Amino acid sequence: MTKSRSVEVTDTQLSPSTVELRVSASPNQLSVVRAVAATIAGQCDFDLDEIADVRLAIDEACSHLIVRAHSEAVLQCTFEMAPNALQVTAMTITSGADSSSRRSFGWHVLNTLADSVTMTQDAIPDRPDSYRTSIEFVKEKAGGAA
Repeated sequence: MTKSRSVEVTDTQLSPSTVELRVSASPNQLSVVRAVAATIAGQCDFDLDEIADVRLAIDEACSHLIVRAHSEAVLQCTFEMAPNALQVTAMTITSGADSSSRRSFGWHVLNTLADSVTMTQDAIPDRPDSYRTSIEFVKEKAGGAA
């Protein structure tokens, strides 16, 4: 395992169709996340417009999480590839419950770019005002159903 302050690379036993990326929950890591997302979408044979949608969707989801993340939090992105779809989950530890974000412009953009979007928050019992927050979205290929 190689670990630095901003990026962690681990060797885990994930499905061959799953890629996991962990970076600091920091805006300066968004370019890395966008690049990985676009590369994976390309490997899934998404067309150029769909690749752009995935890149913008991951940027919006991660930006939403980063502004609410604890200062030392890690942003974990999981990409699960299916024959006709890409499922992306971004997760980090955030401060405070996030109830109003589903009415924001960014949430509307994310819902426009992806075929389905969900956000979950789970309180962390031993950490007051801390939540494990994840945003999951699915992007289907044109003409294909997952």
